[in-house]
Amino acid sequence: MPPLEGPEKILGWGERTRHQLVTRAYTALVTEGTWDEADWAQLEEQVRLLTRAGWWVDQRESEGSDLPELLEAADDRDRPTENPFR
Repeated sequence: MPPLEGPEKILGWGERTRHQLVTRAYTALVTEGTWDEADWAQLEEQVRLLTRAGWWVDQRESEGSDLPELLEAADDRDRPTENPFR
């Protein structure tokens, strides 16, 4: 996974939260659910695009099965951009 961006004091928390939520999602959707590895690979690509640590911390209480919907609801502030004026 790419490194997260944000205040230094929450980077570790964001990384742990991302790991925990993605693990819960894999368990719910693939291990216990009906998704195959191809479905998971597509979701994992979306996960890699969200690099704002605060977004992951905000989702810390979420169910793993909700991750696809949460990723769809994320906005452009949560994804990196090459625009330095954003």
